[in-house]
Amino acid sequence: MSRVLISLLLISGTLLYGADAVQKKKIEKKPHIELKSVFQKAYGGTKEDIAKDSIALDDGSFIIAGSSKSFGHGRRDMMVTKFDKNGNPIIRATYGGKQDDYANALIRCSDGNFMAIGMSASFSKDSDKDLYVVKFDKNLKRIWQKTYGGKRDDEGFGAVATPNGGALIAGSTESYGRGYKDGYVLFIDKKGKSLFEKAIGGKDDDILKGVALSSKGGFFVAGKTRSYGSGGFDFYLAKFDSKGKYLYKKVLGGEDEDEFRAITPTEDGGCACAGSTESFESKHSDIDIMRFDSKGDMIWHKIYGFKSKEWANSITTTKEGGFVVAGTTKSFGFGEYDFYLLELNSKGSSLWANVYGGDLRDEAYSVKRVGKSDDFLVVGKTKSYGKGDFDFMYMKLHR
Repeated sequence: MSRVLISLLLISGTLLYGADAVQKKKIEKKPHIELKSVFQKAYGGTKEDIAKDSIALDDGSFIIAGSSKSFGHGRRDMMVTKFDKNGNPIIRATYGGKQDDYANALIRCSDGNFMAIGMSASFSKDSDKDLYVVKFDKNLKRIWQKTYGGKRDDEGFGAVATPNGGALIAGSTESYGRGYKDGYVLFIDKKGKSLFEKAIGGKDDDILKGVALSSKGGFFVAGKTRSYGSGGFDFYLAKFDSKGKYLYKKVLGGEDEDEFRAITPTEDGGCACAGSTESFESKHSDIDIMRFDSKGDMIWHKIYGFKSKEWANSITTTKEGGFVVAGTTKSFGFGEYDFYLLELNSKGSSLWANVYGGDLRDEAYSVKRVGKSDDFLVVGKTKSYGKGDFDFMYMKLHR
């Protein structure tokens, strides 16, 4: 099946669900320019290497953070690699100790340096896992590294840079809170000092996967909850003011498994969240995307699914006010799983979609817009290309 034909099927086969009722697909009258691949590459060693997030620099180069079993000193190390504008590796650095250490998120700080956020099992006094942050400069030279958490497992999944040079981090904690796992919010300054931390959740499992600053002040967190709602896991969204005080929380979903894995702010002070659902007549797992206004009221709710499994791991905004979503599909493509890219307009209607990958398993974890342009970086893992078990897979797309 040609890639063009697959693109048409991905758009025409989409199921769209409104906030209150099922809606039929509307055909866009205005022609839309698709995103075209500038390059698609793999990077890694002979073992497992996974890319989780990226940051584009002003000169066209970019940095990718994730984990590596091919390089470093431990069983798995946090790996950060800098590439030139053509996607060729320039510098590689690994951080960690003798145990497992890895990055889930990467941010550019307001002071021009960078932070990689994830998990470390190497530096704990209690033989547990801790939320792990490494700050480094543009040459990947480490400035400092710190761990956060208590006597049980704690991890950072999402992060956003803050005006004070620090970071706001969302994740999970077993050390604090009321449940086995609770959502974890951590605010640190540019030197890594904790300014506040908060456990969020009830008596069951609650996990935060994404965080975003609101354009009207305060911040959002998104993830999943088993403590509240009507199903197994349900979608969870909460907003706080700048001091960490609750403004509202939303629990949404059906009788089966539902979760947000990513969030992006919108210009109106609201946000858009992306993840997956097994509810709402979904037979397997479908991509689920919701947009909310500044008060937390839902503007629209869309589901995109096909004959097998799809899920979204990342969402970002376009120059036109729409969204690009990155995830994985098992329904279409060339292998077991493939990168799945979907572009929506501001109302949630599908404009364009495509799959990328080879004969084996390929999964996308992050899509980032390059500055104020309409170029995008997409990163994840591939078994179809490269040298090892899994390798970094990264793409640049251009309008």
